[in-house]
Amino acid sequence: MELRHIQYAVAVAEEQHFSRAAARLHVAQSALSSQIRDLERELGVDLFNRTSRSVTITKAGHIFLERAYGVLGAVSRLVSDVSPSNTEVRRLRVGMIVPLTRVDVVAAVGALAESHPGTTVSLLPRGSADSLEGVSAGALDLAIVGLAPGRTHTGLTATALWTEPLSLFVSAEHEWAGRRTVQLSELDGMTTIDRPAGSEARMQTDHAFMQSSVRRGAVVEADSADLVAGLTAAGLGVTLLPSSLASLFPTLHAIDVVDAPTRTVSVVTHPGNTTSVTTAFTDYLLSHRL
Repeated sequence: MELRHIQYAVAVAEEQHFSRAAARLHVAQSALSSQIRDLERELGVDLFNRTSRSVTITKAGHIFLERAYGVLGAVSRLVSDVSPSNTEVRRLRVGMIVPLTRVDVVAAVGALAESHPGTTVSLLPRGSADSLEGVSAGALDLAIVGLAPGRTHTGLTATALWTEPLSLFVSAEHEWAGRRTVQLSELDGMTTIDRPAGSEARMQTDHAFMQSSVRRGAVVEADSADLVAGLTAAGLGVTLLPSSLASLFPTLHAIDVVDAPTRTVSVVTHPGNTTSVTTAFTDYLLSHRL
């Protein structure tokens, strides 16, 4: 089977007429009919029902057509990726948690502009769960997310950038502000500031509390690290945040948790949407971790 056989079959299926398909492909109708018959013999099935007045697609033809679109799309992306003279605008849509302290996303965009000129880049701050859904649905090309240990997303590829513990953050006036370490069990019944239920960050802390049999007290929810830090600084509760964020919130006191839960920051892509652009961006992040 050759690529032109697939292209010919798609044209006939879309036109549902051999003459129109032949005109579209700029080939003789007899040559097109012969090529389709050769393809059907090779496959061992009829792709089309033919009458003197119409052409309809068989059940096998519908299956072939669905797969054929995927093959032609992959070939188109391949040509785009390897051809430096291609004028098609490249695109990279990145969903990302913020803030990120151990990779320089701006520098990564700059490097991409040099290696893949003409690429349109969209940086879209959002929660990990939303980014994972975006990559899965094809709305995003790549995501930088924070995942709990062992957390996976079916059908996606995750490349770890780094793993870090969560620290306990308290206000400067909190009674624990002078402490250097704390046991997770000491948080039993305390009011905590946390991300909304169902978010990846919330699942990390929920899992940690459950594993340590720690009973949550009241929970004040906020949908960004800045809001969580602000509520904590106001003395409305304590919070578990990645330890790397300590330098960003100087008004808070960070305490090491002896039995600390961890999170892994990863780059997530879809195997069916891996291009030279997503690979170059990922490689830069991996080789330039701070």
